[in-house]
Amino acid sequence: MKNNLTIIKIILITILLFISLDLLVGKYIYKNLIRSNFVDIDTSFGVRDNVYDHKFKPNYNALTGWGESRYRLCTDSNGFRNSCSNQFENLKDFDIGFIGDSFTEPVGLNYEESFVGLISSHLKKKKIANLAVTSYSPSIYYSKINFLLSKGYKFKEIIVFIDLSDMVDDTVCYKLNNNIVERRKSFLKCYDRKLTLKGKIENFFRDNFKLTHESYIIINNKLTDINLTSYKVPYSVTNHPRSDWTHDYKQENYNNFSYDESMNILLFNMQKLSNLLKDNEIDLSVAVYPWPGTLKYDIHNNRQLNAWKNFCFSNCKIFYDFMIPFYDLLKHDSFINVYKKVYIENDQHFNKEGNKIIAESFLKLYKD
Repeated sequence: MKNNLTIIKIILITILLFISLDLLVGKYIYKNLIRSNFVDIDTSFGVRDNVYDHKFKPNYNALTGWGESRYRLCTDSNGFRNSCSNQFENLKDFDIGFIGDSFTEPVGLNYEESFVGLISSHLKKKKIANLAVTSYSPSIYYSKINFLLSKGYKFKEIIVFIDLSDMVDDTVCYKLNNNIVERRKSFLKCYDRKLTLKGKIENFFRDNFKLTHESYIIINNKLTDINLTSYKVPYSVTNHPRSDWTHDYKQENYNNFSYDESMNILLFNMQKLSNLLKDNEIDLSVAVYPWPGTLKYDIHNNRQLNAWKNFCFSNCKIFYDFMIPFYDLLKHDSFINVYKKVYIENDQHFNKEGNKIIAESFLKLYKD
């Protein structure tokens, strides 16, 4: 009994000493001895734009990162994300222009692993442009394409991968003013998140006890690998205010606009895009897809799907329902297993497999 108490005391003292050391010098050790061992990444790929707020630098080629992922980001002479082997192609005439946000860009993956890259590799005779950049939304979709057309760019078809987060972006972050995107007065609240007490504690622990937090992650991952603990999707991923609106709309997350007001802003900006493309004899198609929280809490026939399906009745060449392949997976497997299969770990974006599913689904439906 005494031996057990002695062991417990030693363990507790060791933990307390480790935490005390972490509090005093943890940040320094993490920054200079641990974080410095990661591959250096370049974050200078983005620049402001006077018309449509932000874009990629042209002819860019560097290693960048998303979370723990490292990937190569290349752009062509237009500033469009492209394969590094094609980055110096000087095209202004395209068959298809894909536009969307971080899912379509996409973050965390090389171009060849993205659904746009996979689609391009199958439609070899098509000249395809990826116009997407993180945090784009309908106001920017319209403004950017309007600007490109005014500069002599040509497209036969524009395919918008409209994201669940577009509602926050167009109600809190951006607005159109005479075809130019302006940042709203509430722009600084774009990425604000009202954390629960648990979330605040987790953030405090992560920010102030770097070594302890990293050690916890390493130990927990090892225990999960040997099946002593089970993986849990982070609460912040499945309960995200940028995607929750389809099943849990809260006005305070959308500049206090009612649901109808928020949706009407999106529809107004997308209608401007539709009218612009019709005037230039360019086809418009729209695609929807789920976030992790959508799959966990909502149904296939949700608000996002219905809003854009109805919009497409009179505006689109094709409406792409990419909710289907992911909800089909749920019919045969648990949410946690589907999440691990198609999303980046501890993140809401699709991994290689998720992008592959979208690419294959698209190619089955695509009409020349």
